[in-house]
Amino acid sequence: MSKQLSTLLLIGLLSVSAAFAQNDADALRYSMLNYGSTARSLAMGNSFGALGADFSSLSMNPAGIGLYRHSEFSISPVFSNTRTNAEYIGQNGTDDFFKFAFGNIGVVWASTLEKNGDPWKGIAFGIGYNQTNNFSGRTFVEAGNARNSMLDSYLEDLNGVYPDEIPYFFPYDVDLAWQTYLIDTVQFGGSSYYYSALPFAGALQRRSTETRGGQGEWDFTLGGNLNNTLYLGFTLGLTTIRYEEESVWEEVDDQDTIPFFAGYRYIQSLSSNGSGINVKFGAIYRPTDAMRIGLAVHSPTWNEMVDDYSTTMRADLEDGTIRDYSGPVFIPFDYSINTPFRTIASLGLIIAQQGALNIDYEFTDYSMARIRPQDKSFTSDFAPVNNAIRQKYTSAHQVRAGFEWRYDVLRFRLGAQYATSPFEKSIRGDQNTDMSRMGFSGGLGYRGEKYYFDAAYAWARTGSFLQPYTLNSQATEGISYTRNDGRVMLTFGYLF
Repeated sequence: MSKQLSTLLLIGLLSVSAAFAQNDADALRYSMLNYGSTARSLAMGNSFGALGADFSSLSMNPAGIGLYRHSEFSISPVFSNTRTNAEYIGQNGTDDFFKFAFGNIGVVWASTLEKNGDPWKGIAFGIGYNQTNNFSGRTFVEAGNARNSMLDSYLEDLNGVYPDEIPYFFPYDVDLAWQTYLIDTVQFGGSSYYYSALPFAGALQRRSTETRGGQGEWDFTLGGNLNNTLYLGFTLGLTTIRYEEESVWEEVDDQDTIPFFAGYRYIQSLSSNGSGINVKFGAIYRPTDAMRIGLAVHSPTWNEMVDDYSTTMRADLEDGTIRDYSGPVFIPFDYSINTPFRTIASLGLIIAQQGALNIDYEFTDYSMARIRPQDKSFTSDFAPVNNAIRQKYTSAHQVRAGFEWRYDVLRFRLGAQYATSPFEKSIRGDQNTDMSRMGFSGGLGYRGEKYYFDAAYAWARTGSFLQPYTLNSQATEGISYTRNDGRVMLTFGYLF
């Protein structure tokens, strides 16, 4: 290989590292939060913006910490099961993923100020961890496709590309098919043409994925009580992100009708890790003993990310020949994802000193998310990604409602939530695939003098859509996903 070609290949790999793994879907994934909570908050639909005095306040409305009357330690293990249904070309597939984690663990120190004439009646400081996202899940679906193949999309990509340029332009996908002879050239009329091992389609197509990881946040919150009427709070959040995905795309000659071809498998593995920082401001106003009005503003989260990416392709021929080829070593690339501002308005009502009702409204403009490289010389490479964010995403609205009723030392709770789609109307699918979210929850609690125990169950449904590949020459089928998340959370608390 010449020195000039080696240099071009290195530049090409750097460009792929800068733009291939990072896309608008990453910005959306880390911006759509499912607030870390306690079992009490979860049972009430994570609707706690105006009620306060719960550890979920640290990540939702930090002013809620000002309503604490006692210091408290709490820990909340959570057991989740994610069932994903997939539909592709009229066929359905289902898979499950079970996970154990911690919804929160932390402590709040509360102090009452008794000094005469001092308008500040109390102050509180809290520190702890809240889980804000669970990425774990599995999917599986397969169907016969008599119309086209992913290899057809590779052929379209090669229009005007010379064979010796393939490793430079397409090192992680098309080149793998080229190296395994799933795509080759044929001479006809003195000219060279590309062709694929599936010239007439007809293979069984199969896609399976497994994702792991989540988002979490260490919250440091300070709040106070002003004349038992106005409560103010501030949170500094330090975030963590871990996302791992392995997807497998297969096309198999299950009917033994395709000459010389048995099947191929294309594996993509992505690992993303990051950390970030944000701030939150909150206020709760209590005009009467029976009413509380809350407002919270969350800054963008400035996440610093690094990815690791790899691809492998295996081709199986009818005569038993097997060819494997892996993409080049991925050059880790440091970049940042800035999530959008979010605003939460809340109304809380105390009912006959026995019950509580809270309603939250949250506004988030997902088109304001941005992805930027640490190396500013690659800024222009990210312009198409950020332009896609502006065009594809829009403002979304979320409503959460929760109810609690007291009976002696017992608590009974119900909750519900609904979030509109983050996608622009022009590209939005139906409600089964547009990533709108709907959920219901309920739970029980016991409250003693020094200890308390809460249990909650929550269910939520989110739909999404994936296009495995596209063609300029014809329409291609997509995969519709319905993700059902079931969570059981237990919270143990100690008052001191």
